[in-house]
Amino acid sequence: MNTYKLPIGIRIPDFDEYPNGYNVEEINRKRESANITEGYKLVEVDGEKFTHFAEINIDVDNLWNLFVGLSDILIGNTAYGIIGFKDEEPTMSNFTEKQRIIDILDNYRFELANDGCIKFGIAYYDESSLNEIFITSFKYLQVWTTASKELVKTLNKFNISEQEYLNFIDEFPVVSEALSTDKISGVRHYSDVISEIERKYTDL
Repeated sequence: MNTYKLPIGIRIPDFDEYPNGYNVEEINRKRESANITEGYKLVEVDGEKFTHFAEINIDVDNLWNLFVGLSDILIGNTAYGIIGFKDEEPTMSNFTEKQRIIDILDNYRFELANDGCIKFGIAYYDESSLNEIFITSFKYLQVWTTASKELVKTLNKFNISEQEYLNFIDEFPVVSEALSTDKISGVRHYSDVISEIERKYTDL
């Protein structure tokens, strides 16, 4: 598998980390043959407030910049922020100036991009449209948009190309880990990051 660069908090399990009963050799063989690479897949959608849905793999080193770049292109001056723990319903802020959301999240960009327990995003909707950029806890992007051409142009600027067949890291067993000061000096725990962002959202 020629995978893209994963975040620190997402990794393939070691052999002894699989539960009993798993055929580890078969899982690893399927993973090795999967196309878990940088790229995107884009589908057209009917009957919704968005016209297209995309999923995107990108090296973790470029994840934050792509998130901001897509926010600049796909979302106007007004937006709401999204933050949450991987297995729980996320918290959403009130509508506010888009840049205020970006500025709040920017203070935690390393943890947001690398902690396997955090998911986050930014979005805007009205009566007729929805545009949302969401980073799953496995750190690939999901985008709901009414501006597919602008989306593709931005992805191309990041050298992200459309893939006929594209797989995602969580299609197979994966280990999600919290960042720890034991390994990274000064890093903030996901619970602190989420609670601090939630608190700042309530002040918007």
